[in-house]
Amino acid sequence: MLVIGHEVTPEVVLVQAGTLGSWAARHGVRLVPAVAGGDLPDPAGFDAVAVLGSAQGAWDDAVPWLADEITYLERAIAADVPILGICFGGQLLARVLGGTAHRADGHHENGWRTIATEAPDVIVEGPWMEFHFDTFTAPPTAEVLARSERCDQAFRQGCHLGVQFHPEITPAEFETWVSRWTGTTIEDRFGELGITTEGLRAETATRAETSRLASWRLFDDFGRRAGLLRREAGAA
Repeated sequence: MLVIGHEVTPEVVLVQAGTLGSWAARHGVRLVPAVAGGDLPDPAGFDAVAVLGSAQGAWDDAVPWLADEITYLERAIAADVPILGICFGGQLLARVLGGTAHRADGHHENGWRTIATEAPDVIVEGPWMEFHFDTFTAPPTAEVLARSERCDQAFRQGCHLGVQFHPEITPAEFETWVSRWTGTTIEDRFGELGITTEGLRAETATRAETSRLASWRLFDDFGRRAGLLRREAGAA
């Protein structure tokens, strides 16, 4: 599985893959890190592609590398390579498949949140980690798997899966977020958002194992539909 990160090193991409990495190791799936804006390998050479989060907007055509990433995902879809999109990745996947990516306009969500699920065998109600100021509207032909009061949270179209929340979050990944928002305008908004780094860090540590198990259920469903797992393999 190719794992695409944004504005980080390939080593950090593997940290940000979080529980997707431990799930892949459990099932013998090799993760190959790549960074948007670099030379991405032919998607047809992979069994699946995962697109991780970004501080940039999936709607913002001024982002220098965005057009190339859109083209790359279109090539993957044309080659029948399943795509897993997480947060920014889910927004971009929605856009490529005919939905929309857009600013959340006050509908942002930050911290651990419970969602309404239409597929509890795949996505439990949570809580799940949310951290987004943009969001998506699922493609018109997609199956919406989960919603919150504010936006679509997950959709499935064929072998492709997009989610707005962060199923992959781990304490180690969280620290990569902290390193990027410390001293920025994002951190300046924490009072308005009612969150603190210390509070999110503590809750992420407390929920780590429950969140891992929930994420592995979600990744199992994607893996089976993507052909990465044998159907008889069952849940992790």
